[in-house]
Parts: sequence; C-alpha cells; structure tokens
Amino acid sequence: MKQEAFRKLLRRYANGDCTEKERKFLEDLVLHNPVVGNWEWNSEEERVLMGIRIKQAIDERRFGSGRSIRNMRWYWPVAASLLVALGGWWFFRVGTMESADKPLRITETSAFPSDGVRLTLADGSVISLDSLDKGVVDVASGSEIIKLDAGKLVYAHLESGDLVPKHGKQPMNTIHIPNGKQFQLTLPDGTDVWVNTATTLTYPVSFTGGKRSVELDGEAYFEVAKDKSRPFEVVANGTSIVVTGTRFNVSAYASDNGVTTTLVEGGVTVRAGAREAELSPGDQAIVGKSGKIEKRRGGVEQALAWKNGYFIFDDMDIQAVMRSVARWYDVRVTIGVGVSAKRFGGSFPITAGVDELLTDLETVGNIKFEREGKEVELK
Repeated sequence: MKQEAFRKLLRRYANGDCTEKERKFLEDLVLHNPVVGNWEWNSEEERVLMGIRIKQAIDERRFGSGRSIRNMRWYWPVAASLLVALGGWWFFRVGTMESADKPLRITETSAFPSDGVRLTLADGSVISLDSLDKGVVDVASGSEIIKLDAGKLVYAHLESGDLVPKHGKQPMNTIHIPNGKQFQLTLPDGTDVWVNTATTLTYPVSFTGGKRSVELDGEAYFEVAKDKSRPFEVVANGTSIVVTGTRFNVSAYASDNGVTTTLVEGGVTVRAGAREAELSPGDQAIVGKSGKIEKRRGGVEQALAWKNGYFIFDDMDIQAVMRSVARWYDVRVTIGVGVSAKRFGGSFPITAGVDELLTDLETVGNIKFEREGKEVELK
C-alpha cells in the first residue's frame, strides 16, 4: 500500500470511518509488521495529533464498551503497533530503578482552593470564573475581559482605553487553575494559552513597552501571536523562554525540580543565568536546579498529551507518574518501598478516572493499590 493511501486509512481509523474489512486489514497489518518507517508529515504537530486521535479511537472502544480491561488485552498490541508506525509509541512497559529505603509521600494539592478556576484582578479582587455566566467580566487599562464559555477567557483590546495607568505601574492579572481542571486564555496581544491543572499564570492587562512577559508556576502550552518588534517571554522558576511567534509547551511545577520547554513550531531561546539554548521544532530543553540546560530531541508527544486529554509516561519512574496523577485527580499518594523501584511507559485518557488508571498499573506493574477518598496507597 502506498504511503498516502495508508495515511488516509489511518485517518479513517482515527475518525471511526473504517469499514470492518479495512479495520481488520489495518490491525492485522500492524500486528504482523508493526514498524513502518520513513513517514512524512506536514508538521511534527500533525504526526503527534494523529497518534493521539488513533489512541482516542482505541480507548473509546476499550472504555466506552464497559468491558473489563482484562477482556480487552488484544487492543494493547494494536495500539502499540499503530502508534509505533507513527513514531515509536507504546502502551505500557515496565522497568526497575533503585528502591527507596522508606515509603514515599506524593502530595500535589495546589496552594489555592480546588473548587474552581479563579481570576485575581489588579486591585486584588478575586472572581470565581466557574460561577460566572458568559459575558464581560471586567474592564480595565485598555482591555475588556470576556468569558466565552466554561473553559475560555479572552482579553479584547479597547481602542479608547488607556494602556498605561497614571501611576506608571502595569496592572497585572493572575489566573489560578486548581487540581483536576484546565483552562484556555487569550492574552491581550492575541496569544492563546492552554493552562494545565494546578497552575498559576500572571500577565499584564495590556502589553506595553518592548517586551511581552508573563510568569508561570505549573504548566502551559502557548501559541504566541507574532510580533517581531516585541519578543514574548515566559518566566518560570528562574528560567526565561523568549520567542517572537511560535508554539511551545513549558512545564515548571516546583515539585519536578526543573523547567522543561518543548518546541512544536518556530524557534525559542531558553535562558538560565548565563546559560542559553536555541531550540528547533521537536527539541526539548530541561533546566535543572543548578541552572544547567540539557537539550535533547523528542518528547513532543508527552508534552502535548495533557492538552489533548491524555497522560503519556515515557519510561518514567513511579514517583513522576504519581505526581501527574495527584495533580489531576487531586489525591495524595503513598508509594511503598518495593513499588518505588518501578518504571512505566504508556498513555492513558485523563477522563477515564483514577481507579481505572490505578487498575491498569496493577495489571501491568504487579502492584496493588488501596484508595479511601483522596488517600491512595500503592503496595
């Protein structure tokens, strides 16, 4: 089968439009010949999103049918093989690392209430966005803040507004995303931001001067409005990411002990103290606590997964896996000594529920879990 015909078949499979004969052909093909090389995509993002769409199609069958995970094992090699064809994706694999000498406690509950998304205005007043209807939220310093729906806020520039207040200090807003929620935001310059769970983003009500700067504590994906005269900067835990117009993800949770920048499109400069690194699409930069920058290729799938409703763990230790789980499901996790030596790789839809994820880990990782409310213990 020619490459373009196979790509079209993959798209139909992802959309659920395959005939039974086509579905069987594709699944039989990849099970017998799972590695398909030399694929060409219009962009890295297209390849990643196609893989996620196929994974979603598989999971809709797997979870939507109500059948037990143990009765759906035949989908696992199909998922692995299809995603390998798109760039080396696996469902789960298990390895080991050095075991901790005592149980580990993972607590990722955010410092702000988990009852909803909150917006703190420049005057210090706090607005609960979840409880607001659509419409204008506030008008200040040249911008009108509008809530479009349950998951998006837009700053619209007002031509008649005063961009710089008389006292000269730029008014700032802060959006707080609690555990288990995500939110989308359009900044005053037109930059779109997807803000992940347990994250705080601080930004000016109107961008003035020669630079557009925001502060991040947590994780966000940015599609920056192009403006070569005014670079866009994300400041996160001592790291600065500077661009003029591009798409990239920044993960800067304090408990992860580092800042990871993943570039999808365009170019960025990552700076930490006197060090800096230039990234090209598909590159990733990890800034450690010491300020050292490690640059590597890949990691786009994992970086974009949360935005598309997935956890993707790439050969991660159980501590890192449980930090992500704790943030999203707002649980506290105790990891037993033996369990702390395990590593996992795979993907999972975040909408499927914490018990289903933990059951999967039980199945593939030879572990046991007990959950009582927000307390989870892995044994």
